Amino acid sequence: MKANLISIPFLIVVGGLSGWIYCMMWHSFAWNGVSDSLWLCVAIVVGIIVHELIHGFTWMAVTRQSFKHLSFGTMAGAVYCHIDVPMKKRPYIIGAVMPLLLLGVIPTVIAIVLGSTFWLVFGIIFIVSAIGDIMIMWKIRREPSDALIYDHPTEAGCVVYRKVDVCGSPIS
Repeated sequence: MKANLISIPFLIVVGGLSGWIYCMMWHSFAWNGVSDSLWLCVAIVVGIIVHELIHGFTWMAVTRQSFKHLSFGTMAGAVYCHIDVPMKKRPYIIGAVMPLLLLGVIPTVIAIVLGSTFWLVFGIIFIVSAIGDIMIMWKIRREPSDALIYDHPTEAGCVVYRKVDVCGSPIS
């Protein structure tokens, strides 16, 4: 719920900034009405699935785990990917950020360079749809690099395991 609330101002900022840059370069938006709208709907549905596959395959690659450690499904109307292997912070962040980069940032930059309104809208949508991933990365940013991050199996987010001394205090 919190991610949904944050996504509204995030959309205004990301969409506004990207749209402004686009307009400065191309001076207008070109949209082919119903045709582009239908293709965008198809691209969004496919993109949602691809977003989760990117998480899974990236985590498989950085942890060198097999496909059997991944699970996909829906939770509260959202599609998810879960890996059941704890990993250090850096590999977890790499897997969390890849959909944002591949489906959001790169298409938005390409759209601005090439003048494609369709890909601009697609990229902005997938930047904003990564708000949950961005929030998780923000929350774990100060965790030590050797902390183990375990992707939560039933909730959005993760569990962090830190080294502690004998008395239970975190080791600095």
